[in-house]
Amino acid sequence: MIIESLVPWRARPNFRLDATSAALSGVYGGGIFPFVAFVARDHLHASAAELGLMTAAPFVGNLLALPFTHIVSRGQPVRNVALMIAIARVMLVGASFATGSAVFAWTVFAVQCLASIPTPTYISIIRLIYPLEYLGRLLSYTRVLQAAGMILSTFSAGWMIDRWGWRPVFLAFAPVGLAALALYSRIRIPADQPVTRHNEMIEFTKGAFGLLRQDIPFRWFALAVSVYGFGNLMAVPVYTIYQVDVLHITASWVAILMNITQVVWMLSYVFWARYIDSVSPLKLVMINTAVAAIMPLNYLVAFEVWMLVPFAVVGGIVNAGIELSYFNSVMHFSTPENSAQYQAMHSLLLGVRGIIGPFAGAAMARSLIDSGGDIRWVFAVSGILILAGAVLQRLGMRHPVKRSGGWRSEREPERRQEDTTESD
Repeated sequence: MIIESLVPWRARPNFRLDATSAALSGVYGGGIFPFVAFVARDHLHASAAELGLMTAAPFVGNLLALPFTHIVSRGQPVRNVALMIAIARVMLVGASFATGSAVFAWTVFAVQCLASIPTPTYISIIRLIYPLEYLGRLLSYTRVLQAAGMILSTFSAGWMIDRWGWRPVFLAFAPVGLAALALYSRIRIPADQPVTRHNEMIEFTKGAFGLLRQDIPFRWFALAVSVYGFGNLMAVPVYTIYQVDVLHITASWVAILMNITQVVWMLSYVFWARYIDSVSPLKLVMINTAVAAIMPLNYLVAFEVWMLVPFAVVGGIVNAGIELSYFNSVMHFSTPENSAQYQAMHSLLLGVRGIIGPFAGAAMARSLIDSGGDIRWVFAVSGILILAGAVLQRLGMRHPVKRSGGWRSEREPERRQEDTTESD
């Protein structure tokens, strides 16, 4: 693998597993999840509330992550993460047999909720297996491979759904997701890394909540992320309603827009990764948050499906930048010993906004439809809240953050020398 020559020698075995697993997960996810909301609305006639339920699902998992992280992080955290996500992916097979929108929506809800619970542990594992100064780049490499897998499978899945229906397509991609987890479960945490053991849920939870009181920059970050996220997520279920009911989108166009997003996302990941390890991730959060306001505003002027191309392009830029900068921002605040608590608190806040936002947007859309109003008002409110989140992030940057330590140690110069010798 050409990329491997750019990976520190100590991280290479885990990187091979992580990267291959990410590529297969991309194939799995790209063949199913871009079409979930479309299938629910177009084929099963899901209501706005059911679309909101599916949108909120990962964030309910984020909410549950705080009390469950101490359990998932114990013993063998890599295998615990793989097992929990594997259970979710097996459950998704049940959605392929759903005949009503309610059963489909609740199954998808359960799947995405369960798969999101181990996210803080997964992120803390990433920190333990990769050197801190290489984190952004290595994460970008795996995400680029994941995006490549998604592009290939999304393109083929959209074509197949239009011709053969969605059920056989969902079933065909399910085994790929399990193969990805089988590889991921073989990752090993270096013996000298401090895997935190959380013996008491109450103690872990109290410590996580204490971060908001003790860490002022993190508190501002949390507030900005919550406001931005609420505005962004309230529009998500309404996007599907507008696409299906107003623009009459097809599965092929869903695939086209998603692939535009994924291609731009992949290129943007490479772009952002060049700066994430040297520029404050909080600044990148602010920039990407401000740019994200273009997405709901695009829907205000779109009256044909092709007019959503700017939405797809900006979505790729912002999704890459937000994911990478969020991850590095939380790492920026934390240490290896308390990173799981920071991640759990971050997930909790994502969960709160993710539960309220989609249902608030769905309720607003339902009210506008019933009263004969224009649902595009939801997009206007969304854009305003997203910009407010960017402003709050800028205000929070007035408080300096002390960059934490990490994998880097006094032995790092020696590792760098060995890396150079090996590459020569």
